[in-house]
Amino acid sequence: MKFQLKKLIMSGILLASVGTSTAVLAGNVTFADPQPSTPGVCDGGISYEWSVNMSGDDRVGLVGHVGAKSWNEPPPAYEPPYTGWTHTSNWIALELTEPTKLEIKVERQEGVAFQTTSGMVTARNMLVPALSIYRNWDNTSCEDHRYNNAGNIDWSTVQYIGNQKNRHAKSGISYEVRLPAGQYSIAIGGSPKVLETYPANDCDVADPVCYAYTGRHGYEVYLRTSPVKPKASE
Repeated sequence: MKFQLKKLIMSGILLASVGTSTAVLAGNVTFADPQPSTPGVCDGGISYEWSVNMSGDDRVGLVGHVGAKSWNEPPPAYEPPYTGWTHTSNWIALELTEPTKLEIKVERQEGVAFQTTSGMVTARNMLVPALSIYRNWDNTSCEDHRYNNAGNIDWSTVQYIGNQKNRHAKSGISYEVRLPAGQYSIAIGGSPKVLETYPANDCDVADPVCYAYTGRHGYEVYLRTSPVKPKASE
């Protein structure tokens, strides 16, 4: 995943930031939920960060940031199988217009800038990426704080397909699956090695454990679709 990255679109704002971008090689990408919830009403389902439309031969690159442990938040606050943290993960609403082989690659990304109430900050760069993919979009449920990263989600209408857990804490992961045309949900998050004890959120970020296990961390996602050839009998 080596893109020439120039700019980053975050929260609907185009930000100049060296080394970061939304790099669209093909396909249609929007940094938005395809159907936002009604203000004050719990009716919008999953809060998607990205809406992506791809055909049978497309490539798309995305850059963003997620919580350090967003894909696998440890007990006691998050008990298996609901260890995914919905709001600190990033969600992609993917629509495939034809049958395809989908390849997903996720890597940690340095230099991702984003806006906070205190001003512009730069995400950390020690993400241990992990992902889950589900069939369908969820634009109707009442979103909950926790999600199942390895199965169906009891509060959602999406249906689990598979995941990449990143058991060896690599800086990048990949996942491939053959899919029919339709709508799919992809959860991107962090899954560092499970510890017996974790640093507090107000820990000293100069400490390597504190830096890696707290805060927001940058990622780059690469999506590639390839046409699925019909079987000889078809």
